Amino acid sequence: MKIVAVVGFSESGKTGLIVRLIAEFKRRGLRTYAVKRCAHGFSLDTEGKDTSDFSRAGAGGVAMISPDGWAALGPASAAGAPALAARLFPDADIVLIEGGKDIRGVPKIEVVRAGSSAALISRPEELIAVVSDKPRPEGIPVPIARPEEASRIADLILSAEEANMADIELIVDGQEVNLNPFVRTFIERTVLGMVTSLSGIDPDPKKISLVIDRTGAAAKPRQDR
Repeated sequence: MKIVAVVGFSESGKTGLIVRLIAEFKRRGLRTYAVKRCAHGFSLDTEGKDTSDFSRAGAGGVAMISPDGWAALGPASAAGAPALAARLFPDADIVLIEGGKDIRGVPKIEVVRAGSSAALISRPEELIAVVSDKPRPEGIPVPIARPEEASRIADLILSAEEANMADIELIVDGQEVNLNPFVRTFIERTVLGMVTSLSGIDPDPKKISLVIDRTGAAAKPRQDR
């Protein structure tokens, strides 16, 4: 699974680019999903409807199912968009996130529109390419593509190096487990999201150690009541 954020200022053309990329990846036979980050929030619970009543009653989440599809609404996840995407779309080849310039460690495509600021908002080490309708932006250290060049942009996404993925070692009862890219991404995003939500933790930790020792719990004698 490759997770890529398409970022840029408002009205820069992010949605249109994602629509073209979805069509291009579908043409190539790749399972592609999209996640839209809503900075100002959203709600599917219309006042007076059953889903609103369920939420007010204290339901931890509400799902709606119809012959045409489904939708679910739940509390905000501390793990963030990448981990949520990995959980909701485990069979995905590509997940495109609209927005998310602040998501650490996720490769990014930045859309720059003519007339907007020339300054990039992405971290250089996370940037795959810049998509721009300007004649030729200067000082860009990555490939530049036109908005209509969906095939070329798709190639850049698919060829993006995975070397920046976190090095994760999983050992279960002394046996090291081989982790594929999807599992590595899922573990990293989930643990990183939970850890950085804690008070006093660096929002960009470089190394996290987690040991789950179940021997102590298993050895504790059961107390009769």
